[in-house]
Amino acid sequence: MNWSTSTPSFSRNTKRSRAGGFTLLEITVAMAIVALVLMTIYGVFSSVSGARERLGKAGEEYHQARVLFDRLGREIQGAYFATGNPDTLFAGGETAPEQPFLSLTTTATTPASGGRGISVVRYELVPDRERENGEKVLLRQEYPMYLGADAEGKAIRLATGIAGMELRFFGRSGWQPGWDAATQGLPRLVEITLTVDGGAGGEAIPFRSAFEVPSL
Repeated sequence: MNWSTSTPSFSRNTKRSRAGGFTLLEITVAMAIVALVLMTIYGVFSSVSGARERLGKAGEEYHQARVLFDRLGREIQGAYFATGNPDTLFAGGETAPEQPFLSLTTTATTPASGGRGISVVRYELVPDRERENGEKVLLRQEYPMYLGADAEGKAIRLATGIAGMELRFFGRSGWQPGWDAATQGLPRLVEITLTVDGGAGGEAIPFRSAFEVPSL
């Protein structure tokens, strides 16, 4: 009887070796693919997060502008001016370059002046002394008209982050950058443009609205 043994071929050994694990090249390629996928996912999440932050910032700016316009609109539409009464006024323009102001007597009072009667209200955009880099702050002042100018109190900080404010007044001679009711009477329209600072790296956003002044 003849006994013989068969020796596994080299190709069969190689197949068994590969079936039992991965080569270094395969592991390297797999790691590269995983890293690429993770980087792509991170980029997507980073982009979404940045867009969400920008939308949130823009939403805050729109909300701030809407609140300011609502208040300004109520006071302008409640404007009261009587010719010959030096306590009533409606004036706007600039106290200095890029420092606009608006002063008027209005029936749209707030608790700051007792919440009734007629108040003198003044808005002014000035450099913010509490901040650097040329930032500005919108100041507001209000006091009862019957107390006169002696009742002027300290202006409150109404809004920060306002990069600019532009006023235009429409009357018989068309649009004008300044107005004084003592010599011109009340204007028909007041157009206000508020430019809100976009923050670090952001673009400033202008908001514009026009308000009709009631004729008395």
